[in-house]
Parts: sequence; structure tokens; C-alpha cells
Amino acid sequence: MNAPSRPADAHHPDLDWLRVLAIVVLHLFHTGMMFNSWEWHIKSPQALPQLEPVMGVLHLVRMPLLMVISGAGTAFALRRRTLGAFAKDRTKRLLLPLVFGMFVVVPPQIYVERLFRGQFQGGYAAFYPTVFDFVPYPAGSFSWHHLWFVAYLFHYCILALPLFAALRTERGERFLARADAWLSRGVNVLWLGVPLVLVRVLLRDFPETHALFDDPRTFLMYGLLFLYGHLLGRCPGVWGRLVALRHGLLALWVAALIVELVWPWPVMPVVPAIVGGSILIWSGLLVSLAYARRHIRVSPAWLPHAQALSYPFYIFHQTVIVCVGYLCLRLPVGPWAMLLTVLTVSFALTLALCEGVSRVAWLRPLFGMKPRAARTVVLAQEAVG
Repeated sequence: MNAPSRPADAHHPDLDWLRVLAIVVLHLFHTGMMFNSWEWHIKSPQALPQLEPVMGVLHLVRMPLLMVISGAGTAFALRRRTLGAFAKDRTKRLLLPLVFGMFVVVPPQIYVERLFRGQFQGGYAAFYPTVFDFVPYPAGSFSWHHLWFVAYLFHYCILALPLFAALRTERGERFLARADAWLSRGVNVLWLGVPLVLVRVLLRDFPETHALFDDPRTFLMYGLLFLYGHLLGRCPGVWGRLVALRHGLLALWVAALIVELVWPWPVMPVVPAIVGGSILIWSGLLVSLAYARRHIRVSPAWLPHAQALSYPFYIFHQTVIVCVGYLCLRLPVGPWAMLLTVLTVSFALTLALCEGVSRVAWLRPLFGMKPRAARTVVLAQEAVG
């Protein structure tokens, strides 16, 4: 049975719930990075290679899901704002936290990494002035690190302003009506995965740098996901179709998952592996959206507060993981116990920092939070990650 349609300004607890879940998964993922064999800022001397298959799958879904939700958030925000007000809001809620993060939140990560690698000796007060040399990481200490998502999202929002303006015209409204009708038929929504495949295949030789200007594959891929999220947010009819297709989409995702786990690259040739991974990404996104829309109809009491804290949690979490992880490296425990310790302590500390920020009026804007007096619970505002 299709989910009942909602009016344009209705609340969408499904997207809020998915956003919070994606942030929690992101925290789990970055904690795991300390213990697998992949390159990261600090590494445990005792690896847990058992984590890598699960983390490989999570890597294909966690950030794409946040970007699709972010794109949908722009569609909902534009229903109640002019383009000028939208651009001003995104500058305050994306660019300001990004700049603050690059000068305040990220540098401790780089300092700890330098200590871990034996590249710096001395206190943080001696290290911090190197940030103002403005030499990009890894050669220097100036970076946005995990806040790359905020930087990319801000660029997408600003670059898409002409498109958003065009969609507000009579011709744009007709296009959206046709798109909604087409996406609501058969399995047409799956065809949106084809451009993702093409981008990932044709630009496969470009590494994922998160440095914006030399990162065409990642920039275009996430740009597509941002636009897809915006399109879904502007096409109310497609949601009922997603719900109707949910079991078939789940079967497709499970099949792609089995292929990914049994024949990963380099066992499978690179192009088929990329195609399979792209199918896993797009089907996984659609499965998440479909099942959430079908089963999450009411906002639980905890969700609005968790949703409000999700952005500062994203901003803080990796720095806290790196610092806590570094302090835990000498614990006389096995890798699983250390993983649990780092995960628990870093999560609790990150949450405590977010709660503290939410209670200080002048700190709230620096972490993308609305002024406390004016704060209202609005569904599907952009997520970051």
C-alpha cells in the first residue's frame, strides 16, 4: 500500500530520522578508521581487518545519504524563502561554521596527527600559529578535513541558485510536474543512477581528495546527489512510488551487496566494480528513503532535539575521535576493548560538547544552529556530515 501523500509544508520525520542515523553511522565509521588498514590520521598498533568489509559498504552509503537529504532540504527551505534569503541563510549556516571549523575545530586533529607521526614536538600553543601560514594540509596545517562536506554543500547551494530561479518560473513548474509524473511510473527512478555510473566510470582515474578544485569525480558525483535530493523534494508523487517499490529495491540492493562483498575490486575488474558499487549506492539510497517514508510517520519526542544537535555533532565528532583515540593508544587492552573505549568516550564527549554549544547563544551560529529564541523545528533542513 502506498504511503498517503503529505501537503507541501508537512513534517517529514523520516528524513530527520535518517539524518540522525547517518550522523551516528558516520561516528562509528570514523572510529573504525583508527583500527583498519586504511590510511588515516592516527592508527591503532593493533588492527581489526574484520571491520573493513562493513566499512567498505558504509563508505558507499553514509555521505551520499546525507547529501541527498541535504538536497531535499534545499527544496523544503525554498518553499518559504526568497532566493536571496536562501543564499544568506546558507552563508550563515554553512560558510560561517566552515570557516570557524577550519580555524578552531580542525587544527587539534592536525596537531595530534603531527605528534603521532613524530613530526612535531611541543605544546598546542606552539603549534597553532602554523595554521596562519595558510599552507594546505598535509604540507601545512590549514585544512577543512572532515568539513569538506560543508564546503561542497555550500558551493552546490550557491551554484544552483540560477537553477532554483528557473524552477520557479512557469516553465520550471511544468518541468517539475513532468519529472514527477515520469519518476512516479514503473522503475524510472532507478534510471537516475545512470549518470552516477557514468561519472564514477569516466572519472575513475581522479582520486577522491575532498580538496574541491582537484576532485572532479567526487565533486560531480555529490553534485548529482544534491540535485537528485532537490528533485525528490520537489516531486511529491515519487515518494509513494518509492514506498510501492521498496521490496524490489531492497532485493536489488542485497544483490549488489553480495556482489560487492564476494567480488570486490581488485578481484573484479575496475569498471564492473565501479558499476556494481554505483548500483549499491543508488539502490541503497532509495531503500533508505522508501522504508523510512513507509514506517516513520510520527516524530518521537527525542527526534527534534537530536536533529538540532546533528550538525554540531558532525562538526565536532572527528576531532574528538582523533584526540580521544590518541590518548587511548597506550591503554593495556586489546583492539576490541580499545575500539569500544574510543567509541564510547568520544561519542559521550561529542554529545556533551554539542549540548554545551546549544546552550550558549553566541556559539550557536558558529555551529550552524539557529538562534535559541527563534529556533523552531523545521523538517528536512540540510544535513551535513
